[in-house]
Amino acid sequence: MAEENGSTIGQLLRREREKKKQSIQDAHVATKISVVVLRALEEDDVTAFPSDTYHKGFLKNYAAWLGLDGNRLWGQHTRRGEGSAEAAGTFWDIEETVREEKLGSPRLFRRLVLPVLIAAIVVLAVLLVRANRKVKDLTTGAASVQVEDVVIGDERKV
Repeated sequence: MAEENGSTIGQLLRREREKKKQSIQDAHVATKISVVVLRALEEDDVTAFPSDTYHKGFLKNYAAWLGLDGNRLWGQHTRRGEGSAEAAGTFWDIEETVREEKLGSPRLFRRLVLPVLIAAIVVLAVLLVRANRKVKDLTTGAASVQVEDVVIGDERKV
């Protein structure tokens, strides 16, 4: 990670921190970045990071605390061919190579919720049909009901 003046990005970070008269511990407290990660940044140890995304994020945050341009430093890092994904090309070149993953509906929905929903709709339809039949029977049956004689006491009333 050599810079134009012959020093590495890590050496530049360390020099700027020392100019501010800050220790690694002070940087840790101010940036909330672990001491191990700060040392890895200052020692140009890219193997300490699980991916370029972590490396870039920590570098940009630490550089911002030091008053440096983290994007410029990251650009220098990737131009030297030391970054894996970003060094491969521009964002749109890399994006073309990424396979789009289609997300299907979750298994729980397909296997449990959907059948229960269908069963509930069928049960409601059956209940609705039965209720309509009862109402229809009551309305058509009422016309055929004959009035019977009602006996109250000894008298007959119609």
